[in-house]
Amino acid sequence: MKYGDLIQFDPIETVIQLRHADELTIAEQLVQTYVISDEMAEKLTDIVIPNLQFDEPTDNKGLLIVGNYGTGKSHLMSVISAIAEYPELKSKLNNDAVMKASTQIAGKFKVIRAEIGATTMSLRDIVFLTLEDNLQKLGVDFIFPGSDEVSTDKPVFEDMMAEFHLKHPDHGLLLVIDELLEYLRS
Repeated sequence: MKYGDLIQFDPIETVIQLRHADELTIAEQLVQTYVISDEMAEKLTDIVIPNLQFDEPTDNKGLLIVGNYGTGKSHLMSVISAIAEYPELKSKLNNDAVMKASTQIAGKFKVIRAEIGATTMSLRDIVFLTLEDNLQKLGVDFIFPGSDEVSTDKPVFEDMMAEFHLKHPDHGLLLVIDELLEYLRS
């Protein structure tokens, strides 16, 4: 008898592409294979989920996940965004505390995932173009004004979210950008 007859190992995906989580079956696999340590469970339940939830008004903040190459940032962002988009995936989490806390965000978002790299385009233009293209796929027609047409972007985002909520009144919008550090380095 061989060890291979006794134990089945799933191959390890060495590079996770955030955009692959757009597909439910891949998102499910990413959620199932993400190992949640006690420290990560604490960060997810105490920081990430409370800042993403929008049912109870709090001083929510944007999230920035920073780490060295190969530390699982893309996998983590895939898991968070998959739970936010697909409510049925929360039961696939391998940590009970995170599973319970994720009820606050599970399925409550339309998610736009993007990867950026070395480019000369401004971050504003990258974000706005990504939003425009993906919002259209969600049935929301919104065109961002050029940077020379506005003095600040906050009212533009407010207008965009008002349009979004006309089509998706029960959902938040989650924009997840991977490889931002690569862009900032260029």
